[in-house]
Amino acid sequence: MRPFILPLVLCFQFLVSAPLHFNSFSAHFKQVVLGTTPSPINPTYEGQILAKAPFFAKWSYTKPSPKEVYMQDKQVIIYEPRLLQATYTKLDKALDFFAILKKAKLQKDGRYKAKINHTIYYLTLKDGLPFKLNFTDKMQSHVEITFSGVRANIALEPALFQFTPPAGIDIIHQ
Repeated sequence: MRPFILPLVLCFQFLVSAPLHFNSFSAHFKQVVLGTTPSPINPTYEGQILAKAPFFAKWSYTKPSPKEVYMQDKQVIIYEPRLLQATYTKLDKALDFFAILKKAKLQKDGRYKAKINHTIYYLTLKDGLPFKLNFTDKMQSHVEITFSGVRANIALEPALFQFTPPAGIDIIHQ
């Protein structure tokens, strides 16, 4: 699995299961990888996230290049249109949202904290909805995801979370 995908899977688990008690989630996101040392140029990614309980998510990256990440139960699919390929990866365990919900604790600074698979996530709310998520990934890079245009408990059709491979792409199974 590519290094940035597992933190996204865990991030999704935390977002849907945090003390917000919602069944669906839609937002624009800006993800900045701050690295382990100060740098004038930090990798930045932007796009849209759609999520639906209990275990569906779709991250649609628009910047710096198009990419779609589909998550469902124990499977992650990464579709990279410019590379004409889709990578299917099986996870060891299903996403356990209720365990994560129980782990999220309000901190004195107003953020919620959860430890999931050796990663600590801090979620900041704004008007009762996710605003910012911070964590340190396995490569010790600090990651900050800021959400805007957040909508919760909206109708999301299951078809939005199904990947249909376009004709002619390479399919990779990991």
